[in-house]
Amino acid sequence: MKMHDLDLQLLRAFDALLRERHVTRAAERLDISQSSMSVSLAKLRDLLGDELLMRSGTGWMPTELALLLWPRVQDAIVALERVLEPPRFDPAQAAHTFRLIVIDYIDLLMMPAVMRRIRTEAPNVRMQVLQTNPDHFGEMMAAGELDLALTYFPHAPEYLKGRRLFSDRFLGLAARGHPVHGQALDVAGFCALPHVTIELGSAQIYNVQIDAALEPHGLRRRVQMTKPSFLALPFVLETSDMVASIPARLARRMTRMADVAPFDLPLDLPTFDVRMLWHARTDHSPAHMWLRELMVDCARHT
Repeated sequence: MKMHDLDLQLLRAFDALLRERHVTRAAERLDISQSSMSVSLAKLRDLLGDELLMRSGTGWMPTELALLLWPRVQDAIVALERVLEPPRFDPAQAAHTFRLIVIDYIDLLMMPAVMRRIRTEAPNVRMQVLQTNPDHFGEMMAAGELDLALTYFPHAPEYLKGRRLFSDRFLGLAARGHPVHGQALDVAGFCALPHVTIELGSAQIYNVQIDAALEPHGLRRRVQMTKPSFLALPFVLETSDMVASIPARLARRMTRMADVAPFDLPLDLPTFDVRMLWHARTDHSPAHMWLRELMVDCARHT
């Protein structure tokens, strides 16, 4: 038997012929022409070396081999159809571990809500947030070492898939009693203030827009302190005369954490998009699709 010539359509034709025991009715069952069904019957006879259906009076009678093979053919059809069905993901039963890069700005804003949802909907799912150089997250995704990145990167690798989570803009942040809140601030005065800047190692993420907006003025900020994360930033600001330029959603959140208040920057800065990035290898994975939709839903309430 030439098994490479046997396909799902031939198996369906076999099943229809055995059910109807009539070529015309079998063709109608599969919504194909009688001539096409006759061709399928001829192919099956050639492949199996058996008549399969034989004329008996005014009807057709299956051969012994046909009756023997019929249950196997039905099982094979079900198995092949299952192979082609999109796999299902049941978060309540899943025990996946997802590996993420989440820059701390988004970590503070989103991950508490994300974990509340996961604890409720998928209690056995584990989230592993990685500390890694953001310059290499594309290569890590391609190698299967990383599943998702929640980030603001001005120049993310073009070969990655992406989806916007929300938009944000930059605000200034300083102690609530800082003089900056009661004065008309110009660009020169802004640059003269002592600044705290945030950067993730060598990756220029948060300061790109601000430095670009200052370039036409020929000015730079007076940076008093550089930190790799937003951790403790509001507490540093509330007890000093320093200021910081940070995403607006984060600035508003930090007013609940310490005695600080936001102020408008004297710069014409565009909004920026916080995005979710992933590799094409996980694009159609039901588990990853579920996680991405959960992230989008949580971002709506950020």
